[in-house]
Amino acid sequence: MEKILVLGGGVAGLTAARELASKGLSPTLVVPQDYYVSGPSRPLILSGEQSLDRITRGYNFLPKNIEVVYGSVKDVKTEERKVVLSDGRELEYERLIVALGLRYAYDAIKIVDRVYNVYDLGRLFDLKNLVWGISGGTVVVNAPKQPYRCAPAPGETVMIIDMILRHRKVRDKVKLIYVDGNDKPQPPVIADVWLKLFEEAGIEYHLSKQVSEVTESGVVLDDGTEIKADYKVILPPNRPVLFEDWLEVRGPKDLRLKDYDDVYAIGDVAKLPFPKNAEIATQSALNAVAKISEELGLEASYVDYKFSGWAYVGNRSGKLETLSVQFSLDFSEGKPKGSKDPEPKREYTERKDAWEQAVLRKLFGY
Repeated sequence: MEKILVLGGGVAGLTAARELASKGLSPTLVVPQDYYVSGPSRPLILSGEQSLDRITRGYNFLPKNIEVVYGSVKDVKTEERKVVLSDGRELEYERLIVALGLRYAYDAIKIVDRVYNVYDLGRLFDLKNLVWGISGGTVVVNAPKQPYRCAPAPGETVMIIDMILRHRKVRDKVKLIYVDGNDKPQPPVIADVWLKLFEEAGIEYHLSKQVSEVTESGVVLDDGTEIKADYKVILPPNRPVLFEDWLEVRGPKDLRLKDYDDVYAIGDVAKLPFPKNAEIATQSALNAVAKISEELGLEASYVDYKFSGWAYVGNRSGKLETLSVQFSLDFSEGKPKGSKDPEPKREYTERKDAWEQAVLRKLFGY
């Protein structure tokens, strides 16, 4: 039987492994630790509307024909068809699917003071403690230039901070500033919604500006502008894990690397003309497995890239019930088509939660 190695146990890697297993194949899944923490609803941990136990899973309930190997990948030797783990183990393969995801490149910014965000768990809980404790000062929240994972997350973060401060009745004592490296808040389909919400909430914003330095007194932007801030909520640029750059593939439905017929890149690590999120990760995984199936003489079915999503927009009443707006993007005809419902609704927050829980059940078995 074909020896297929899948590197990475996130949405893309697990989708690929499960799809391969459903076709009677026996992939080996390499994961860095024995747990996975879902990302889409992490901003709600700040407000207490989400808890870590609801979005954390282990790998013990996967199909029996998926072998799970725990270890961090140190090197991929494509010429030798080997993967080297950090403990020295070497794994051979006939086909390799790379789904190692991305890292937060703090080294891309000069940082000489404490930073917070909703991505790294330690910094997430530090930020939660911060916004529930401060009674004054200035908070700056930044979004780097695309591509970065989960386009709405920086906007979601600043709006949820706004909600918590209103709930605590200290919002008028705390200045909120939003800095975005893109010319529009992301995703662009709801850029006008973000700007309207920022203005209504009294959030100062700066577009097409990147944070290049975090100092004790604030942040320095790439044009030399200095912004005074007591607290810095920083999403650094995203970079691929292990590799110098995003992995070039032959196309959205042929996820093989340009120079290798036996190596595929899926999910965040792949260089695709789409946002980096769970739905795109899933669809790239399904298309990679379709290509493998085609080559092995199995039934193959390719999918188009399109999805619906929701963005948390807080709640300006100060009630700890986050509202959301809904949007969709369709890339099936090349040029993206977008639509939205710009009216914030609690129903959309509940839909996002139901979607995330359904994804986790499908991938992890519970």
